[in-house]
Amino acid sequence: MRKFKFFLLAISGAAVLVLGGCKEKEQYDETAFQEDLEPLTGDELEAMDEDSDDEMTMVDGDELEAAGDSTASAEKENENSTDSSSADAEEDTAGTKKLDEKGTYTDKDDIAQYIYEYGHVPSNLSAETYDNADKMLSVEDGVTYQQCKLDADGKKKMIFTQDGKRVYYTEDDGETFEEIY
Repeated sequence: MRKFKFFLLAISGAAVLVLGGCKEKEQYDETAFQEDLEPLTGDELEAMDEDSDDEMTMVDGDELEAAGDSTASAEKENENSTDSSSADAEEDTAGTKKLDEKGTYTDKDDIAQYIYEYGHVPSNLSAETYDNADKMLSVEDGVTYQQCKLDADGKKKMIFTQDGKRVYYTEDDGETFEEIY
């Protein structure tokens, strides 16, 4: 029986080699497209810029290389930063801060924005059900609230809907609420 299994295995391996493994791969010829590529002229760039809201500038190879070096060193600084709230946040083109979903946050405003953007708390916090027993927050069918504690005694909390689109902050364990989103 062992000899038969070995024979089947050998036949299967040979079939794989014959049917697909030994074919010569086609080479991709990059020169086929080189003739069609031409850099844009300044006039073409200006015409494109007129049709767009984005800012576009021409740079030469040295400037591009220098920009790459400065970007790499800026990324290293961000990695080495001890303030995770600012290191994990990036600014988008409109100047608003975009938070990293894998980041950790401790600042009240960053946590509120994170919940609003992603619908859950950052990984350094944990969420639990908020019962809204005193009906301080609006009561609607199908809407549930969650809370996360921001301090050791649990007085400062972020309370939010299950989709994260309504976010409240309390610093007195639910006596008063500040609506953030």
